[in-house]
Amino acid sequence: MRVGTLLGIAVGLMACAESTAPVAPLRVLDQPPALSAAAGASTHITQPFNSSLLISCANGGEGETVALSGEVEIVTHSTTDANGGVHLSMHVRPSSVTGVGATSGLTYRGTGGGLVSQFDAADGFPAVYTMINNFRVIGQGPGNNVLMHMTIHVTMNASGDQTAQVDLSSQGCK
Repeated sequence: MRVGTLLGIAVGLMACAESTAPVAPLRVLDQPPALSAAAGASTHITQPFNSSLLISCANGGEGETVALSGEVEIVTHSTTDANGGVHLSMHVRPSSVTGVGATSGLTYRGTGGGLVSQFDAADGFPAVYTMINNFRVIGQGPGNNVLMHMTIHVTMNASGDQTAQVDLSSQGCK
């Protein structure tokens, strides 16, 4: 079902809930969207996750290392457009990621997620890559939480020249 159809249904239902006036029937277009996909594939995999992380604000500001383990779910979807360009999207999120502080023995949980979007024309250019990742480690008690954020974006024009680049990252305690 197309996104436009779903949006139309949602708007129609909201209108019905807020008004007693009759609602015009929805029209579904018989034409494919202008950017229809010629071919597509999706995957959903789960991988083990193991990583140690120094949380500098934990343990009363003394910091401590937390050995995290669990799983990471990765959902990908790719399509090829009518011109042969490949569109890829990926969603990554931790699942059941937990750890124990090496010094305090407190329990920590990993949460958050990341999104990747990529486009490559049939001959390689133009190309666009964007990745946004937010990973949080939440500990027991005050001051034991850390947030890591990363944004990367690169755009290449049809000649293969880089025309945009963003590379931002931050980490902070809460």
